[in-house]
Amino acid sequence: MITTTTSKEINLTQLDKELGGFGLCMNEENPNEKIIGIADESSLTLAKLVDGITAHIAVFTEPTVAEKLASVGLSIEELKAALGGN
Repeated sequence: MITTTTSKEINLTQLDKELGGFGLCMNEENPNEKIIGIADESSLTLAKLVDGITAHIAVFTEPTVAEKLASVGLSIEELKAALGGN
């Protein structure tokens, strides 16, 4: 696996989209040197990854209630029904 390290704040999902969605993974055990790797089947190069990290400005948004519920397979309507609401 091709990897590089960075101390920069990274939104991995956002960075992956910015680079074309080729597949990235990250190990954040050391916040000063996050390891970012390119998925084995990806055609992304190390040079493009490094350029992408350099240009990347991480944006974090708080997920909506509907998005949080969807992450566990529920909708607002299903939650209301389970709680006996209308």
